[in-house]
Parts: sequence; structure tokens; C-alpha cells
Amino acid sequence: MSARRGGGPRVLFATSNGTGLGHLNRAMAIARRLPDGYTSSFFTLSAAAPVVASQGWDVDYLASYRRPASGTDRAWNLRLGAVLEQVMAEREPDIVVFDGVHPYRALTHLLSARNAPPSIWCRRPMWRAGSSTAPLRRAGAFDAVLEPGELAAALDAGPTVELRRRARRLRPIVLLDRDELLPRRDAAAELGLDPDLRTALVTLGQGGEVDAAVARSLEALTAVPGLQVAALRSSLASGLDVPAGVVRLEATYPMSRYFAAFDMAVSAAGYNAFHELIAFAVPTLFVPMPRNTDDQAARARWAAAAGAGLAVSGPADAALGERLAELAGTAGSPRRAPDRDKNYPGNGAGDAADLVVRMLGGERPAPAVRDRGRFNRWLRLSSHRIGPSLPLVAALGARDLSRHPERRAPYLAILACAVPEVELIGRLREAIGDVPPERVLVLTDSTAFGELRRLGVGFELLPRWPAPGAAPSATPEDIRARVRILLAGRKPLRAVSIGEHGGFLLDLEPSPQGGS
Repeated sequence: MSARRGGGPRVLFATSNGTGLGHLNRAMAIARRLPDGYTSSFFTLSAAAPVVASQGWDVDYLASYRRPASGTDRAWNLRLGAVLEQVMAEREPDIVVFDGVHPYRALTHLLSARNAPPSIWCRRPMWRAGSSTAPLRRAGAFDAVLEPGELAAALDAGPTVELRRRARRLRPIVLLDRDELLPRRDAAAELGLDPDLRTALVTLGQGGEVDAAVARSLEALTAVPGLQVAALRSSLASGLDVPAGVVRLEATYPMSRYFAAFDMAVSAAGYNAFHELIAFAVPTLFVPMPRNTDDQAARARWAAAAGAGLAVSGPADAALGERLAELAGTAGSPRRAPDRDKNYPGNGAGDAADLVVRMLGGERPAPAVRDRGRFNRWLRLSSHRIGPSLPLVAALGARDLSRHPERRAPYLAILACAVPEVELIGRLREAIGDVPPERVLVLTDSTAFGELRRLGVGFELLPRWPAPGAAPSATPEDIRARVRILLAGRKPLRAVSIGEHGGFLLDLEPSPQGGS
């Protein structure tokens, strides 16, 4: 049955996995600026899917490739295609907006079909020089390419530069506008900070050299008299020696809503944080992180040259201490806030939403990018079981599983549907017993992804069971079909249910306690 609600246009935002919130953030920025009466839903490979749900949108999630129990890349791609096909049938979108670096074949296969809805590729610029151009050849599956604005575009040396004439170029896209930020005292109160103290935010993430950079930043900043230092918990690795007095902030979305509480920041230079911090005039030291595609180092260099921030070359840069002193004002006069009006041309999210509306109104996109040639569609965009990529993926499949045994079929599949959040992890531990967690696959309607990751299991998200009287995003039959898709090809030795509906969804006999 269709998930249509009302008669307004329906927009499906699809995003790849990424390493942060950038893809989802841009998609949500566009969705929240669509006119009243539009229905937005999301499909994502990002483990940040719970953030979308917390903002009140329907979200479908599929675990990205090379995760526990994911199987070979070919098996995963076929699974992605089956889930996407089901989501498209349930949501019946009038237009699809994809934000990601790599349009997967499963997606381009569906979007290049004759009866597919119109589609837009929201393709961030600033790819590193030498990045693979293979994803760019899949633009032919889309009707238009939208390029979010990039403040550091003058230093962009990546392969998308030559393709700009075939893209709709906009201003930078950020989630919030300036008038949506909380006043300083309100923001500080919600975060547990003293609004009368100068305050620094450290938000760099975790891992490898980053942990050392976080430790150096906290040590230097906490030594500054009268400076209050806060760090996002996601930047505080377990075992990190955190100086006394550092305020630990839980992940709060959107963090930009609280920027008025901070006088300075130490941040990575990803698209999202970089443009938000400059847009809202927070004096920032940018510490670029190495990424496969995103050229964070060029962004940081531009910020330093334009007077929009301070920069080092990376988390291991010996000059980090000097720049921290400059940021905090201990190397001379206090660092001034950058000139927002000079550096920031305004938010392009509304412009992107307007493009969606115009395309739904029948406007032909210009410049057009859709590939009409049948052979090219098959060669570049196909995801058939027998297709152009089959020989390669078949040859690599056995090798991948031998090198990554955690990706093999799970020993145990656990259906956890309608389990109270406070009971979920305890009941999962009981059901897992002595089975290695990495050989367990959990199918659940819970968005407690953080706890599931800490448990070490593979997991997939199911649509919520329809509540009585509410407009369902999926029917019981839809959920049953999703379970079958997610288990197809994985062949667990055993499948159990610890929640409701197990008898229907897994063809199991329900236990008297409501499990199976």
C-alpha cells in the first residue's frame, strides 16, 4: 500500500554514508525550506539516521557496505537495490534528491529507468586533486546537478571544477539561518555553561592523530586564565586524559544552534562545520582531516588567507600550539570574530528548495545532464544481477570475505521489533549469549544506533509498526517484505525474535512472553 499522506508533492532525499553529517545536513537544510504541503522523507546509508528521525522526518536506513554481516560488495549492492526499490514503491516520490560523492549503481539503475521520477544530484565540490572520476560519469542518471556553494572555491583543484558549467551553482548550504540561533545566555544555559566566561569549543572527532590533537588543544586552552573549555563527547576518546574543568557536551543537533555560547572553536574543516562556523562568525582554528575525497586542507588554507579563520596543515602539525595561543589571545591581542558579511554570501538552502519546486512544476533543468543513450545507461548506470560489473565483483568477492571474516553471513539473526528502549540492549545480550557479537545481525525498529554499535553487532533498521489510527509509513506486509530483503543471501544459522510480531515477520511461533 502507498505511504502517501495528503495530496501534496513528495520528495525523497537519499544520501550516502560519508564520515559525518554533511550529506544529511544539506538534505535536511533543503527539506525544511520546501513549501507547506510538501512531504519529505529520507533514505540513507549514514549511521546518523537517528538524527533525521529526531527532527520528525520518516527515515529508512541500510547499513553501508563492509559492515558486519554485509557480505560481498555485490551482495550488498543487490540488497541496496532491493531496499531502494521497496522504498520508492512505498514513498512514491515525485522527485528524488541524492546527496553524496558516489551515486551507487543500485540508485542510478532505478533513476535511469523510463518511468523514474525526476532527480537531482546535490554534488559537493572541493574534491581532492586526483580523486576518482568514475562517480562523475554517473551524472547521466539525473536530470540536474546542483553544486552547493563553496567559500574556498578559488582553491578547488578537483575534477568537478571542469564540470561546473553543467551544474546549478548555488550559495553555500547550511542548516540554520542566523536568526535561528539561540541567544548566548539561553544557549549557555542549555549546555550547562557559564555565559559570563569566554568559552572555547573543541570539536575534532576521534582516532589516530586526532586524539593527540584533541589532547594538545584541551591542554593548551585549559591553561588560559578565565577561559571555559567545552568538548563534544564525540571528540573525547576513551582513555583520553582530559584536563580538569573541561565541560563534556553530549552530541546535540544541530550544534550550530548553540554557537552564540562560544567565543572561539577548534574544528575540523568538513563542509558542514566550516561553512557554519564562518557563517555565524565564530573565530575558529581549522584542523583539516585527511579524507578520501574532501579537500579539507584547501579549505583551511583559504580560511587563513581570507582572514576567515586560523589553520594548521593537519592534526599532527607542530604549529598547532602556536595557532591555539593565537586563537585564545595569549600570543598577543585577542582574536577578533571574522567579518561575516565579507566572507559569507548567504544561505543557498532556499535556492536549492526553489529548484526542487520548479522542477516539480515541470521546468526543464538547464543545463540538462540525463543520458538518453541505452548502451551508456547499461554500461555506467546498470545494477542488473548480470551486468557490466559482475565479472570484477565475482572475482573479488571471495577475496574480500577471506580478508574480512566479520562480513560473512551471521550465525544469528535477531528480530527486535517494538522492544522498549530501556530493555533493548539487555535483552539483546541475553539472546546473543556466547555468540561472537560480530557474527550477529539485529533487525530492529529502534534508532539506538550508538548502543548497538557499542554492542558490536551488525544491525539494520526496520520501519516502525503502524500505530492504530496513525498514517503508516509502511504496512505490516511492507515490514515483512523488508525483513525478507535484509535476510536474503545472508542465510543465518538461526533466527529469533525478542519483541513483538515475530510470528508474523519471521514465521515463528510467538512465546507467551511476547518474544519468539
